[in-house]
Amino acid sequence: MKNRKKTSHFRKTSKPIPVETHGLPNTVRIGYKDVKIRYVRPDYKKWEMTDCFGEYDYRQNVIHVQHDLCGQEIANTLFHEIMHAAVQVAGLNQEKSPLEKPEHEEAVVNQLTNVMMGVFRDNVWVVDMLKNQLEDSE
Repeated sequence: MKNRKKTSHFRKTSKPIPVETHGLPNTVRIGYKDVKIRYVRPDYKKWEMTDCFGEYDYRQNVIHVQHDLCGQEIANTLFHEIMHAAVQVAGLNQEKSPLEKPEHEEAVVNQLTNVMMGVFRDNVWVVDMLKNQLEDSE
C-alpha cells in the first residue's frame, strides 16, 4: 500500500518550541506504534495558525499539542490527534480507502472526537469500566 503524506494542521516554516510539562503523558500506543507526545509553544505568526491546537506527524511519529490549553481543550486535542494516528495506522486514509481525501478524514475525526469526548464527560463511568474490563483476562 502506498503511504500518502498526511496534511499537517500547521502550515509551519519553523519547528515547534518544546515546553516542559509535568504530569502529562509523553507517549501513547496506537496499534503497533508508540507515538511520542510533545507539548509545544506555537509561533502563530510563522505558522499562520488560526484555531488549530495540535497535529499528528506520522513521518516523525509524534503528536504536537499546544501547551497552554485548558483541560477540556487539551483532552479534546490529544484525543483528536490520537484518532488521526489511528486512521493512519489502520490505513483508512490510503489510496482508495474511505478517508483518502484529507477533508473527509478531518471531518470524520473531528465529529467522532467531539461526540466521544461528550460520552466520556457525561458518563464518567465509561472510561473506568472499559479499563477494568480490558484488564480482566478471564
